[in-house]
Order: sequence, then structure tokens, then C-alpha cells
Amino acid sequence: MKPLRPYIFDDAATSEYQRLDLMSKILDPWTRGYLRALGVGHGWQCLELGSGNGSIAEWLCGKVGPSGSVTAVDVDTVLLDLVPAPNLTVQQLDVRASPLPANTFDLVTCRALLHQISEHAPAVLEQMGAAVKPGGWLLIQEPDFHLAPTTEPEVWAATWRAVIRWGRAQGVDWLIGRSLPGMVSSLGLGRPLAKTDVQNIRGRDRGALYFQLFFAEVRDRVLDSGELDATTLDAASGLLDDPDYWTQCWMMTAVWVRKALA
Repeated sequence: MKPLRPYIFDDAATSEYQRLDLMSKILDPWTRGYLRALGVGHGWQCLELGSGNGSIAEWLCGKVGPSGSVTAVDVDTVLLDLVPAPNLTVQQLDVRASPLPANTFDLVTCRALLHQISEHAPAVLEQMGAAVKPGGWLLIQEPDFHLAPTTEPEVWAATWRAVIRWGRAQGVDWLIGRSLPGMVSSLGLGRPLAKTDVQNIRGRDRGALYFQLFFAEVRDRVLDSGELDATTLDAASGLLDDPDYWTQCWMMTAVWVRKALA
């Protein structure tokens, strides 16, 4: 059995709360757009894995109404427990080690989860597909950072090459988005569709602050790994203070498929 590696971020740190809040503000509009397109509405039974701060779970609760329900799952439910939705069920569990009920939900979804558990991603994805009831939907969103090492200046590209290598050694695949359509297709649920969204980042904006927090959280461990030196990492982070600096960093690939009727 593959080891269950710990989450690379500190769930109890204030900076992690800030990072999750910024990530929600950046990505939620994309996620909500996909969910609307799937037709999520009253009476749906939904499951979200890796729910984080609960921003999407809370939005789903409003969409499915009192006749529907949302189950939000995470290894740390401190923030989820604060969501004031009567039709929300919060479960603390590790999806790498806990089974999901089969053929139960109209929607099963996750965002930015599988790349964190890349060694277990195929098995977790298979469980997610099995948890969708016939006629229901599976929606997955995962990042692909392959643009970052190709952008200028060199300190930015070098930092991301090192971070991606370091992440791979921790069981994190920051390039998983490119593989996601094929992974979902291999489940045999139906014919999936996919779309990739790209964020343009300007110094001092929301996206820049997000990645400054990210660099700060992983800094010591990346430096200790020997993959990168402090001067290069600090220079890359410093670029994000410049309002005239623009870059592209992450792409988010969304894949969705409707499970065939039995």
C-alpha cells in the first residue's frame, strides 16, 4: 500500500486560511460557471471532496435548496463547521483510505485535490465515479503549472522548475491537469468534456498575493531540499510586488462527464 503522505500545507496556520480564501475568490467564479452549466438545482444530492473553506459547498447548498443536500468532506473540517447551511453534512475523513457510497449522488466534485494526492489519484477518482448515480455528473478541476517554468524572467521560471520538482518528491503533481481528461475518460462513465482556464497575474493583485503566501508556506522546505537557493526564490516572490509585472502561472483544467443511465 502506498503511504498516506501528510498535506503539504499547515491547516492550522493563519496564512493557510488566507491562502484558501484567496484561492476561493480566484477559482470560485470558474467553478460556479461549470456547476451552473451542469444544471445543479433543487433536490440534488451533492458530494464535494476536499471542500477546504466551504465556499463551493455553501454555494451548492443554496442551489439545491431544502429538498437537496450537500456532503462536504475534508481531512480538516474546522472551516467547514462554520458554514451555516442546514442542508450541509460535514464529514472528516481521508478519501485515500475511506470508501465512498456507490451510486448515491447527482453530483460528485472536487477542485485542487487530486494533485495533492497524486499517488492515490486514480483510485480516488475511480471511487468518485462509482459514487455518482446513473444520470448524475462528475466534475473535476485540477491545476497544470507547466506555463510557469516557461515565463520570464529566469528567476521566476527557475523557481517554478524547482517547486515542481520538490512537489513531485512530496507526492504532489502540479502538472496533473494535462492528464485529467484521459484519467476521467478511462473511468468509462461516458464521454467527458474538458476546458482549461488560465489566470493572468499582475503584481499586487489577488493572484500575486496568493502566490506570495504560497511561496512563504513552502519556502523553508524547498530550500532545505536543495532544489533552489534563497536568492532566487526571494527574487521571484519580489516580482509579485511590482504592479507592472504580469505573468501566467497556473491553468485549471475542468473535466466533466455524465454517468450513463443503467
